[in-house]
Amino acid sequence: MAFGFLLAILAALCSATAAIAQSIGTRRVAAMEHLDPRLLWRLARTGPYAAGLVLDGASSGLTFVALRTVPLFAVQALGAANLSLVALMAMLVLRLRLTARDWVAIGVVVTGLLLLVISASSSPPVEATAGVGWGLLGTVLVLAVGAFLGSPKMRGPALPGLLAGLSFGAAAVGARLLGRVTSPSALLASPVSYTVVLAGLTGLLLYATALQRGSVTVASASTILGQTVAPAVAGWLLLGDRVRPGTGPVAVLGFILAVTGAITLARHSQPHQPRTD
Repeated sequence: MAFGFLLAILAALCSATAAIAQSIGTRRVAAMEHLDPRLLWRLARTGPYAAGLVLDGASSGLTFVALRTVPLFAVQALGAANLSLVALMAMLVLRLRLTARDWVAIGVVVTGLLLLVISASSSPPVEATAGVGWGLLGTVLVLAVGAFLGSPKMRGPALPGLLAGLSFGAAAVGARLLGRVTSPSALLASPVSYTVVLAGLTGLLLYATALQRGSVTVASASTILGQTVAPAVAGWLLLGDRVRPGTGPVAVLGFILAVTGAITLARHSQPHQPRTD
């Protein structure tokens, strides 16, 4: 399991660097009032955002391998630890000013995530039924359609960031389920494969929208909240993820701290640019 944790840490580093690169890229493209897939094409033509996509791809690959041995909630928690790296890079590269409250919230998030890692137990994914795969695909479709219809009413980066996190979380659940698939034909026949692709693209679009509507720290905190909590619950209920014996309270405390810190940061951080809607 140690190797899986190492891969998850490397994935977090890639993801944090990608967030800063994508934030720089989104500043070079005019903001759009509605959720528009064409935004990704425009952003991909900018150097920083394209570099961020490459780093995101590397992060996804590392995460996929890590999920074969490490429980979903632990991998997502380690990935969420990149919030502190994002905040530090935003301060140094983007010249964003973080308050003492922001740093306390970041510390709370990281502490909670460390508790989650301590409580994690190594386990391979269970074999899910076809109904679980189709249900996951249906959930992602509903989320994507709802985000598109409600995008004009989204204010600031918190809500699109949260929805992006839920999309990325669904992709992580799908990746954990695909850990049991061994043949290419089964991979193509599984609805989970298409769930991962759709959820990933939806998450990218929503996260880009969040970056255009506020600071990278707020967008990242909201995204982390969505992609950590929901997949962890799914992992416990559907995928057979477990904690070490006697560490249940530690895991619960870790989740409470991580969620509280992320919400605090999302509520009190200030956007770096005015709203465009």
